[in-house]
Amino acid sequence: MAFLNPLFLFGLFAAAIPLMIHLWSRRQAVTVDFSSLMFLVAAHRQNVRRLQLKQLLILLLRMLIVALIALALARPFLTLGLPLASIRAKTDVVIVLDNSYSMGYRDVDGIWFEDAKFIATDLLKSLRHGDSAALILMSDIARPEFRQLTPDIESVIQAIQEAEVSYRGTNVHPSIELAHEILSDSQQQIKELYLISDFRQNGWTNVGVLPNVSGSRIVLLPVGQDTPHNTNIEEITASHQLIGVGLPIQLDVGITNHSNATLAQTTLTFHVGEEKKQTHTFTVDADEPVLTTITHNFASPGIHTGYFELTSDRLNVDNKRYFTLEVLGEIRVLCVGEQTDYLQLALNPLYNRTGLDLSLKSTLIHPVACTQAEFESFPLQDYDIVILSDVESLTAGAKAQLNEFIRQGKSIIAFVSTTYQLPWEPAVVSGRTSWEVPHHVTTYDADHPIFDIFSDDILSGQYGPKFYQAMQVTPAEDAKVLASFGDGTPFLIARREGRSHILFFNAGFDVESGDNELLINPFFLPLIQNTVLYSMYSGTRTNIDVGDTFISSFPDSSGMTAQIKKVDAAEENQIVAVPVSEDGLIQYNRTEIPGIYQVDMKTHDRLYRSFFAVNTPVSEADLTPFSFQTASEKINAQQVSTDGPDGPDELDTAALDAKRHGREIWGELLLLAACFMLLEGYLSNRASKSTPG
Repeated sequence: MAFLNPLFLFGLFAAAIPLMIHLWSRRQAVTVDFSSLMFLVAAHRQNVRRLQLKQLLILLLRMLIVALIALALARPFLTLGLPLASIRAKTDVVIVLDNSYSMGYRDVDGIWFEDAKFIATDLLKSLRHGDSAALILMSDIARPEFRQLTPDIESVIQAIQEAEVSYRGTNVHPSIELAHEILSDSQQQIKELYLISDFRQNGWTNVGVLPNVSGSRIVLLPVGQDTPHNTNIEEITASHQLIGVGLPIQLDVGITNHSNATLAQTTLTFHVGEEKKQTHTFTVDADEPVLTTITHNFASPGIHTGYFELTSDRLNVDNKRYFTLEVLGEIRVLCVGEQTDYLQLALNPLYNRTGLDLSLKSTLIHPVACTQAEFESFPLQDYDIVILSDVESLTAGAKAQLNEFIRQGKSIIAFVSTTYQLPWEPAVVSGRTSWEVPHHVTTYDADHPIFDIFSDDILSGQYGPKFYQAMQVTPAEDAKVLASFGDGTPFLIARREGRSHILFFNAGFDVESGDNELLINPFFLPLIQNTVLYSMYSGTRTNIDVGDTFISSFPDSSGMTAQIKKVDAAEENQIVAVPVSEDGLIQYNRTEIPGIYQVDMKTHDRLYRSFFAVNTPVSEADLTPFSFQTASEKINAQQVSTDGPDGPDELDTAALDAKRHGREIWGELLLLAACFMLLEGYLSNRASKSTPG
């Protein structure tokens, strides 16, 4: 026996109320002896005993009536095994069907997800008229196909037949919680929750014990219990963040063999766009990762897309991994100062005093020089970056030029050795400081794009540039110190102004003054080139997982609309318009399919086009099975065999249906209470008539 409303069982305590009233109202008789009545005592005692028995019976009836009403309100029902429980009870069922991408594994018997759909369909076909069902597709999110229980079982079966494997990972918790939420609204005696899954370890790692809040019978139905073999691409990592045109870049490709057997002659192909560039063949040991390095030169600037792909196996969805790389080049730099030859030579080693033949020379950086006097009238529309090299002062016209330059989203790099100040500079210069013992650049973020090409502490070593003087500077509130000298004085300060980078070097280029050795140090060339590349670097995260939200910044574009689509989508209606928020951000979360996505953003003066890559989560590639016993304990479930009488591919629905018998008896309890009330009324009436007034 079980109870649908067990809280009403506390009403059984109310059965003691008639007893308390009876005890409270008892009267103590006073004995008075009359000699003439002593012969009547014997006869009177017999009548009194009879009256006391009636009163006791009435008291018991009253207590039993209250107890029966309390039991009826608790809605008891009898389960299988009792004579009154032979009736098939109405049943509500919620099926949680795992559609994470590991369910797409193909073994010798077929695809796991197809087996799971077959089991789910058999479950629903075992239901009868009056039963209800709901379906939840489980990955790392809960996707309810029916948010409420429905008696239309055929519609649920149709939803199962149309279900597809997703590209997401697994997280059991949200789907089980949602299933309990749906079943908590059920008013039926029999409530069942079925979880059909491959029960892989990654979906249960962070799942604690989940209470059975709906009071349902929870059943686990496993598929694909064989030991699987799977190989996947874990990650693609560039040797450094800033990639220049014509410069070799190393792409490290991490591959893992998630099986207990060595995989020989595994092939990895490298594609840029749709063009195959390289092919590598290697062997992966059992349960071991391997790192393959590809070296490639990109010949043109822009966002380059491509993918790496492994030899096909039983789970192909994680054998392909897309990438987008921002390649920088053809950067036009205007060097403003009186002596800029060294600076231009560092920006492009092929530079000479007669100029640069761009048809024959490197296209990474194009330096052009102008003097401080020429700058006010120099046309800036053809340049991406302005470098101020020891500029002592700027006229009002020059300042206006730079302000317009920043408004257009272009960047400025300043090497400062004087105290002049501009509104957009990231620091306030207040004076000069000198050191008898030369200082080095000792503090810098080695993970920052400007410094990731330098090994740790190399700039502070014996070969690092020495500094004898620097300016006393106070960084602005919205600026960030990227590097500092040994005494904490900032060396490099960065600030953003819309799309513009403003970089402030606390050092000058006057070699004869002896202020520093930066210009003649061998580290200056990679430092200044990386700084120029960083000034053109968007820094947008362009490689995300399925289900993640792509976020990109478009300052000063509030109210405009970006157009986003998957590159291989042929239909125009698959283009999604995403508005730019007030803070200049676009957020796109329709990333359910792996691939390359294109972003077009048209502003007032130009069209911005970028790309981002969406990949399957690598955690789902590990097909290590999870302990079935532990899974049952975590969600208070029981295991049911999927082997039916017709073989291992048939679900034993008869055994499941046998447990759906039961009967509610609250109506019978109320009827019995009503009969007792009539009997109690009759006895009370007789007792009152037989009692003298």
